[in-house]
Amino acid sequence: MSSEILVSLSASCLLQLLPRQRSPIALLDVPRFVAEELEVRGINIPVQMIRQQSPQTLERFRDEADRAQCPCLVLYRDEPLDFLAEAEKSAQVLREMGKRARLLGCAEIAVRVMHIATASQQIAPLMKAALDGLQRFEVNLLIRPSEEPCDQPDTVIDLVRKIGGFHIGAMPSFANAAATGDAQQSLRKLIPYSLAVEATVTSVSKTGVPADDSFDDHIDMLVKLGFSNKLSIDWRGSGNWAQAVQAIRAHLLKKLGQGDPVA
Repeated sequence: MSSEILVSLSASCLLQLLPRQRSPIALLDVPRFVAEELEVRGINIPVQMIRQQSPQTLERFRDEADRAQCPCLVLYRDEPLDFLAEAEKSAQVLREMGKRARLLGCAEIAVRVMHIATASQQIAPLMKAALDGLQRFEVNLLIRPSEEPCDQPDTVIDLVRKIGGFHIGAMPSFANAAATGDAQQSLRKLIPYSLAVEATVTSVSKTGVPADDSFDDHIDMLVKLGFSNKLSIDWRGSGNWAQAVQAIRAHLLKKLGQGDPVA
């Protein structure tokens, strides 16, 4: 069965060195490397990759991504925001991410949020106000469920609903889903609210198949539920990450019934 899912890459792995590599791949070389070496046609950018970069450099990065036919999709942040204790600082982080996302050509920014299980009633209006301020950058806001402490799907959905509107959604990960204790049920609940999903992988077998429990079951569920957005390879293992990503990509395309867009 063919699927319209877009296979992309969460680019945190590019901050790690490859074997015999003395320094990470130069920022402006990333899109070409992802497209030509990893054969992936979309990138999610971690904020640590572009910290201290000028607007001109980010625009050049977007141009390189367009040239490589490997667009920037989501700008994401790992450190959770504390809207309960630091509302203005958190809103400023979102504004800065929105500004940088627009320079990169990203359609979404994605963040984790503290206290959503206990204080969504207080957090939601603060985040809604911050989201309204993002609209001049023409980006959507996605909630990334945390793993430690683990955000349950119902609390994420509750926050998304309380914020409301067309520009808020979720970006669940297989890692968070596993941490909830019922990965399939967690994904089943969150997929209708999700504009992107992180396909977390920590190991690959000798035959190039993701060795994480239930990986294929999760992919089958996405297809069954009609998910047709961005699925990013989220490599968190050790060793040669480039070889791992290549293997995961090939496995995903086979599972999704997609032809090779690079061939």
